[in-house]
Amino acid sequence: MGGEAVKTSAECFPCLLNRILETAAQVTQDPWLHKKVMLDVAAAVVSGEIDFDRSPAEVTSEGVLRACAILNADPFLEGRRKMNAGMLAHLPALTASLQALPDPLIAAGRLAAVCNDPGLFERPIDPAALVSEAASRKFAVDNFEALKTALGPAKRVMYVLDNAGEIVADRIFIDAIGPRRVTAVVSRKPLMRDALESDAEQAGLACRVIHTGCDLAGAPPAAISLEFRREMDRADVIIAKGQSAFQTMEEGPWKAFYLMVARCACTAKHLQVPQGSTVCLAKDAATNRVTRRVAKGA
Repeated sequence: MGGEAVKTSAECFPCLLNRILETAAQVTQDPWLHKKVMLDVAAAVVSGEIDFDRSPAEVTSEGVLRACAILNADPFLEGRRKMNAGMLAHLPALTASLQALPDPLIAAGRLAAVCNDPGLFERPIDPAALVSEAASRKFAVDNFEALKTALGPAKRVMYVLDNAGEIVADRIFIDAIGPRRVTAVVSRKPLMRDALESDAEQAGLACRVIHTGCDLAGAPPAAISLEFRREMDRADVIIAKGQSAFQTMEEGPWKAFYLMVARCACTAKHLQVPQGSTVCLAKDAATNRVTRRVAKGA
């Protein structure tokens, strides 16, 4: 695993522009406007207004926010609602399938990790098959037993959410942990499919819900509010979903468990896992290193 945090590289630029084009396509099919928005973001990168010397999550956040200022405040609103509704329709079946497994807590955590994949919501979902696949999938990094041990005595659990849709799987995991001791963290501003407070309400989260106090994806230590920093510092366990959380929090002063699908080539390379791998990864705050157990055959 690389000694430094994930930083934006030249290969991230096409990905950034694809995200901008995807955002524009939610609003209009006008090729002139698509080009205008992409050139505006590209010019901001070239001029240094969007600083590439940060994580891909921070750079992408700024690019998407810049595009939304031109296009629409929340281009993915309807998409997030549909993703949430689609998963909520399967909630009873998902819950029942999980309860039938030997360790429902770890099974719920594995489901939450596997659902950190937007492609999952582009095809019909078979609840029983999804739970079975999550339970049997080989994780490239598997620290679930350490997470379960940490959760045992924990009184304050911070759960940093990622996207809509998968937030329903997060609800199931939060219910298994015990919602009274969980605080879920959402995005403050609309940012593509990132879960907002309205998504937490739609998904029916029974726990307390807060935001990071900043407009960027994940929780960049330099950008979050002092109030949120204090919340993180008081937490006994931190669970963070998705690549944005990992990219922005990795160098932070917190012990954390990261659940994600490593879709980004830079993230996968940094973790030394194949691209597309699913991981449950523990970071030790004391040494600022990531504690990892590589699954056999990964």
